[in-house]
Amino acid sequence: MERLFGAMIDELPVTEIANVLDWVTDGLNQQVKFKLFDDVSMVYELQLAKMEFSQFRNDLETFRKRTAYFEEVAGEKSWHFFLSAVEGKGQIGRSNQYLTHWFYPYKGKFHGQMVKALLNFMAVGEADTVLDPFVGSGTTLVECATLNVPSVGIDINPALCFVSLVKTQALAIDFPTFRRALHRLPLQKIFQQFTRQLEKPQPLQLPSIPFDGSQLTFAIWEQLFPDLAADLPIEWRNILLLIFLHALSDFTYLQGTGKAKSLEGFWQENLNEYLRTLEGVWRIRELLGMPIAKSQVICGDALSLPFPDESISGIVTSPPYSIALDYVKNDEHLLNYLGLPTDILRQCMVGLKGHGKQRLMMYEQDMRRSLTEMVRVLKPCGWAAIVLGDVVVGEQRTDFCRRILQWASELGFDRAIALRRPILGGFARLRFEYILLLRKEAK
Repeated sequence: MERLFGAMIDELPVTEIANVLDWVTDGLNQQVKFKLFDDVSMVYELQLAKMEFSQFRNDLETFRKRTAYFEEVAGEKSWHFFLSAVEGKGQIGRSNQYLTHWFYPYKGKFHGQMVKALLNFMAVGEADTVLDPFVGSGTTLVECATLNVPSVGIDINPALCFVSLVKTQALAIDFPTFRRALHRLPLQKIFQQFTRQLEKPQPLQLPSIPFDGSQLTFAIWEQLFPDLAADLPIEWRNILLLIFLHALSDFTYLQGTGKAKSLEGFWQENLNEYLRTLEGVWRIRELLGMPIAKSQVICGDALSLPFPDESISGIVTSPPYSIALDYVKNDEHLLNYLGLPTDILRQCMVGLKGHGKQRLMMYEQDMRRSLTEMVRVLKPCGWAAIVLGDVVVGEQRTDFCRRILQWASELGFDRAIALRRPILGGFARLRFEYILLLRKEAK
């Protein structure tokens, strides 16, 4: 890539400024007006912009609706320009935290803009199904929904399954009707009912995995809050509960800081912010006439995917960095509130099993097993995009990117490409993320 940029610069007159769009669009920008977002400047972003453009260069109207990195296509604003303008808490630029991505402060999620570009590279559409086997807080599902691509997410943590489910459900909510209903609700009483579970947690009884996310939400309302706003659609009740859980997280982590306030203060603040976002999503949906694809969340194990062979069109995922980030500890307040056993989850989660060198070995085994499952469920020539970091364990910096590239052919992939993304400001434990693109071999 440096060679390409070098050749481009060598050919420029002394008075010219390098126009990277020549490279990204293979010179088509000389005939058609394009514009990248102003903050698209890193090498991996430009590479992804070129990759997504290459799939849709012959259908620019579709590309305008789907692109992640272009602000303008053929002189018109892209849909991402409007979608990323629905700003959420902590949003910087156009890469993340827009739409419902910011709902619930989950650590370790990846960028929605990057995910969208990867989905575009795969050229998946409304007749396909995309899988995220480590769905976390649902970034892949949100992006698939706005691209009108059906999706399914798997996670072994029921609390995160709830978060992912609500974030995708919220995209399709009829906001004016929801807002009118809220005006009639005793919100103070609802808050007080939520706090009772905090004071006297009731354990949540769930079926054995795998089970559908809808079963999870029904269990939450039937077992923990049987009389709370029972006349409302369950999707609306889910949003109210997520707002409370977000407030609980803020209250837990901001104690003793200059941003600390009461739990009720965070509840009211987040209620207002969620409503602002939900209204923004609804308005943009109406403006663009944008359909929202269905997504499914399954509480299950990425090491034993509940899907038939060759049933998935594409995979976008970020395996847990549990050997560097303790997800159970980070979300302990959430798990305890829902009455979920943290000790059992710790024994099952990839990266939290074992101790010391054994932990690293078990993580490697689980990573290989999860990749084997991904290959099994992928359709021939389907792509898996895997984002992972070079975390430090003790004094050893891991390099699972290289290891996966070495495994690729024996696992059943015929192409393996890696892009490196620097992590700015996080050099202590995580210096780089790698975007691995693996294509399942044809039959």
